Amino acid sequence: MKPIWGHFFARRLRDIPPPCGAVTNQHLFVMERDVSSDHRAELDRHLAWLEGKMPLRFAKFMGWVRKPSSRLVRVPFAMALIIGGIFSFLPVLGLWMLPLGLILIAQDLPFLQGPMARMLGWIERKWLERKVAKRMS
Repeated sequence: MKPIWGHFFARRLRDIPPPCGAVTNQHLFVMERDVSSDHRAELDRHLAWLEGKMPLRFAKFMGWVRKPSSRLVRVPFAMALIIGGIFSFLPVLGLWMLPLGLILIAQDLPFLQGPMARMLGWIERKWLERKVAKRMS
């Protein structure tokens, strides 16, 4: 298990934008080291961060769906989102449904927890980099 402070400082250093002319993909190697062996905890941390960025009503729903007691609702809901994402060429459905369904189903399928934790980590880093870039300009 990693010490808490080491993880905190690694995230803080990664959140600092690179100097002008630096390679912007240098954080990819750091990302692979930072994803812990306990993918479920990493996935939960990323989902909690994502819930904090959502509107309150949607965040409450996501929190309820993620609870272990909501498994009977979560699995069919996730499958419906995945199928809707596959058929995103239809007018009502969209491609946004596929990653959301995969994130929800990853709560119950351990082999998906690692890839989903990495995907959410990438989204979180890009979000923070964009936020810093907006602040700098």
